[in-house]
Amino acid sequence: MATRKEKEAARKGSEKAADEAAHDEGAEASLAVREPSDLDAAADDSEEANEESQEGEQSDELAAGDSEEESVARQLGADRYVMAGFFALAILGGYVLGKVTQTIWANLASRDWFNQALPSLAAISEESRTTLAMVFGGVVSLVVVLRTYRRPDVREWTDEVASELMKVKWPTKKDVTNSTLVVIAASSFATLYLALLDRLWSFVTGIVYRTGS
Repeated sequence: MATRKEKEAARKGSEKAADEAAHDEGAEASLAVREPSDLDAAADDSEEANEESQEGEQSDELAAGDSEEESVARQLGADRYVMAGFFALAILGGYVLGKVTQTIWANLASRDWFNQALPSLAAISEESRTTLAMVFGGVVSLVVVLRTYRRPDVREWTDEVASELMKVKWPTKKDVTNSTLVVIAASSFATLYLALLDRLWSFVTGIVYRTGS
């Protein structure tokens, strides 16, 4: 009887051990199946992270490129204002210097000592003197402006002025139109008011003067 119990206990123990072994093998198989999937998910996550980082870097590069282009455009706009100012100064200086040269030349041509010293210059007609004086003034003004433009201190000062002008917020077309209409309306109202007031006081003073006479 005891031996049968021992045999049954041994059989149950072996069955239990077999069940535990099968359970362990199933768990290992499930882990083996899950590990590749986890690895694949981790790989996908890393690829997505890399793609997002690359996209972020590309967007940062594009933003940096846009900012550089904007800064270059702003710098070109500042240089445009500077060059336009120097060009206008050269034209104005050439005109003024040409007129001054023409006036001095005309005064000297009327002097006897100038006619004796430089008869070829004194014999030039007035129209030719005007043309030559304007050409002379333009060339001299252009040379002076170019030499001034190339000076580092002058360029630094003009660039600072132009950069400050670029920071100014100029009014839009709509704002200018509205402001112009407001000024025109206000001016018309003031003109009409003053005209009516003038007519009224003229009428009143006429009555007063007629009554007094």
